[in-house]
Amino acid sequence: MFNNVEFIYMKEKDPQTIIEKLKSTLTKNSVDYEKIIKELGQEEAAKKRSNGHHFSLNNHVKGMIHSMLSNNRPWEPIAHNMDNLDKIFLNYDTDKLENADPQKLVNQVKAIQCGNRSINSQMKYLKHNINQFRQIQKDYNSIDNFLEENRVEDAVKLLSDPKSPYKIKQMGPPLTMEYLKNVGIIGIKPDVHLLRICGPERLGIFKSQNLNEVIKSFEELSKETKLSMTYLDNLFWIFGAKDYGEICSSTPKCFECNCELIDCCNYPKNHPLED
Repeated sequence: MFNNVEFIYMKEKDPQTIIEKLKSTLTKNSVDYEKIIKELGQEEAAKKRSNGHHFSLNNHVKGMIHSMLSNNRPWEPIAHNMDNLDKIFLNYDTDKLENADPQKLVNQVKAIQCGNRSINSQMKYLKHNINQFRQIQKDYNSIDNFLEENRVEDAVKLLSDPKSPYKIKQMGPPLTMEYLKNVGIIGIKPDVHLLRICGPERLGIFKSQNLNEVIKSFEELSKETKLSMTYLDNLFWIFGAKDYGEICSSTPKCFECNCELIDCCNYPKNHPLED
């Protein structure tokens, strides 16, 4: 099980059991994780891509903007305002959007409480980023071709490395991976929820925050559970995210939420809790 990956479970549990217990805990706490995953749209986008769907320039810009908006803030208010965001960003029509007033975009996004601490810079560089996508499209005939001709980890580096000619401003590796998932690329975003829940202090699915190890661990988890990495990423995110499961957050609600993962998690062992 999980060849060449070290696990630190208090009691050894197979991957399928871990996922079943996680799902059961969410269900007991009235969290419809399947509905939420469907609404997030990343798993559906992955299915579309596998079926040959072509993602347009506008689709890619939309995916990038949604990724940016998710930076260091709860997602639920953004999900609640998708129709408003579509209008603010001119339905992601790149011909119109690249000439939009950045400050007006900032003001409109803040007005519906969907801003973040980087929103000013994100909107400032929106035109630049659209032009970067246009350059990729010119060099590869389409952005989808660019993604198909490069491994996921190479695409992330090309889009996030400051030294790359295709650098997308205001996008580090985690946000770049989130954008790629928005356009159907299977993978994970190593954000605070994923690193916290699956790290050595809790489930021990990986023993450090090293990106290569995290990816390797999730590739193995995906194989063992026969669930896509995108689906698993969404599921763990729901388990910890504010306004969603919020069960395994910074201060986990192990007993309050009757978490079924207690017997295979390191947190209760190291932080004795009273029922």
